[in-house]
Amino acid sequence: MTYRPARMKFGVFMAPLHHRVGENPTLSFQHDLEFLEFLDRIDFDEAWIGEHHSGAVEIFASPEIIIAAAAQRTTRLMLGSGVIDLPLHHPFMVADRMVMLDHLTRGRAMLGVGSGALRADFTMLGIDPDQKSRMTAEALDAIIRLLEAREPVTMKTDWFELHEARLHLASYTKPYLPIGVAGTASNDGSMAAGRYGLIQMSAARSPEALRDSWAKVEATAALHGRTVDRRNFRAMKFVHIAETRQQAMDDCRERMPTFTGLGLMGVSLNGTNRDRLPEMSVAAGGAIVGTPDDAIEQIEMLLEGSGGFAGFLIAMFGVVARERMMHSFELFSRHVAPRFQGTYATMRANREWVVATGGGPIAPRPLA
Repeated sequence: MTYRPARMKFGVFMAPLHHRVGENPTLSFQHDLEFLEFLDRIDFDEAWIGEHHSGAVEIFASPEIIIAAAAQRTTRLMLGSGVIDLPLHHPFMVADRMVMLDHLTRGRAMLGVGSGALRADFTMLGIDPDQKSRMTAEALDAIIRLLEAREPVTMKTDWFELHEARLHLASYTKPYLPIGVAGTASNDGSMAAGRYGLIQMSAARSPEALRDSWAKVEATAALHGRTVDRRNFRAMKFVHIAETRQQAMDDCRERMPTFTGLGLMGVSLNGTNRDRLPEMSVAAGGAIVGTPDDAIEQIEMLLEGSGGFAGFLIAMFGVVARERMMHSFELFSRHVAPRFQGTYATMRANREWVVATGGGPIAPRPLA
């Protein structure tokens, strides 16, 4: 049976990839904060904000800083790190800062973690990237123990130590703020979301990919005597919609050939007709590009084929001009989200009844 939440959560996975070399970074930061404020106004639920330190297109050095700034501009949007690259940080400092954000946001902060994707980030700091999975697993274990605050934490690895460590603030959110994992966050390939009961964020290349991802979460949970819930499952995919399918494709055509992360959308420039990249990304399962009805159909297919999930995250890659991107998000909130949040069916049924019956069996009074 497919799990269908009564109200699906919709959000954005705000990878720093949307910045462009040569553009004013100060202005880019302001645009990002305005965008988060915009998401709050148009009824999105979550925003996960990334971290990188090299390449000049992924310029968020600290998701925590963006979250703190965005929290002052928003009222209900949940704000998460998407993700903090754990091998680059002492786990105590990650936990300490996130608890502070938990208080500053009055419970709207989320901790998203991962092992890091850019090799240059590790090279500059003299960290062996081949060790990042192990380091991530060690750091996450320490962070959860610190947040649980059951006892002081003593732990020693080859890259950090904790001696009778305890946070000096209790969490605002009980028992502690939500934690999400992009990927496995484990040195053995198992899913940390299953081991600790965390939010799992998985790329939605296909229903089968999502089904396999959640099966690994459940298998890992069983190994550790834990049960998991699909309420903590998020599917993630690039989406761009417009009034017509042709307009949506054309919106993507100009910038997509210069996008450095085309592999995330299932396509490559090698031997590829650049003008056909949007169509190819859709065919490869790396994107939803089309009309609101196309988005509804594709999300429905992902839901049914995967067994269900509670949240859908739109990957923000910067392959569309800002104005058209924001228009796409508004169309999504206006026309797509209601189909999965329990509002559309009731409105449609009532409208159909009024049209069919003229408002009910009582005959209208004759005019005086």
